[in-house]
Amino acid sequence: MKMNPSNLFLLFSVMNNADEWRLSPLSAEDFFAGLSLIFIAIFSISVYIIMMKIMKRQDKEIVGYRFLISAGCSDLLLLVNYGIWPGLTILSKSEIIPKTWRTWQQLYLDWAWFSMVSHYSVVSWSRWMAIRKPLDFRNQKRKTSYSLCALCYLVALVLVLSTHFQPWYVTFYYEPSSYGMLAENFPLYLSGGQSALFLAFHIAAIVPPIVFYGWSITLLYNRRAKMLLGHQQTVQNSIETRLLMPCLINVVTFIIGQVLITVGTGEGKWAGYTVMVLFAANSALNPFLLLICSKTLRKQVLDLLGVAKIATLDKLETSTVYRNIHAVNGDFCSSKLVSTDTGSGSRRFLSLPTFRSKEDFICGTPV
Repeated sequence: MKMNPSNLFLLFSVMNNADEWRLSPLSAEDFFAGLSLIFIAIFSISVYIIMMKIMKRQDKEIVGYRFLISAGCSDLLLLVNYGIWPGLTILSKSEIIPKTWRTWQQLYLDWAWFSMVSHYSVVSWSRWMAIRKPLDFRNQKRKTSYSLCALCYLVALVLVLSTHFQPWYVTFYYEPSSYGMLAENFPLYLSGGQSALFLAFHIAAIVPPIVFYGWSITLLYNRRAKMLLGHQQTVQNSIETRLLMPCLINVVTFIIGQVLITVGTGEGKWAGYTVMVLFAANSALNPFLLLICSKTLRKQVLDLLGVAKIATLDKLETSTVYRNIHAVNGDFCSSKLVSTDTGSGSRRFLSLPTFRSKEDFICGTPV
């Protein structure tokens, strides 16, 4: 595809500006842009790794953690790709890799991004299953859970391999002077079909989460309306709703970010910086949303950091729906919880009812 004279002039002016920028010393703006991207990424990665370590210890019992761990792995890749990597290119005033590697760099970047996007459907399905069919979900084998997660990475790989080597595919690369990424041929990106393909994929990717989360909220609402267990059921529904929020908020954030990027963030280097921040923030928010909405994870993180100790007699907030019962006992419910007699201050064990069949089982509480 041939460029018209105006596009050629724009390309050469960008190249000239980039060359001038590389020859000049780092400015205060350069330090701010580079260091802020690296700080956002490293801080979020540190929190994420701590949480994933905690979830990995319990993934035999808590089925939902398996999906969050897999989604977390894709988020870690994106924090490196859109936080640490562009930050280093700005501070070093270098693309870091040779120009001949751009194609393979783009293939990796697209694979990591689409892997993350594919997880939205799988994670939303896991939340729906935890509410709709809790008994089946809690008995799900680890192999099955992680196989479903592996499909996200496989689907992303098939997508990038089937499109990446097409003649209309445009490669993006890190341009330090723009504080972000540039396309080698932006007009072709807009008119050749690549932009439309990515837009269609993102729209298709957010449909399942909207359906599953909407359905889950409806189920919770109906369950509350048919409340049979008094106050205990009210508390359970409250927990269910609260623990749906991290994933739901993340989907909304993703949609807002895509709209901003599609509509445009302006021109110049701060527009490129804003796009990098939006990409990184999409993954950086996840661990903090989980900490805010899950008291159990929050306590364990604080305990691991030595900030606070978990009280051994705290009521177990971890959901029975996400808990694999075979990792605990052979019944359909955990057998005992520790409680404190508020009157005398004495401690005692409360035996909980166990259920030997699906017919006797009453839905639990998802994480």
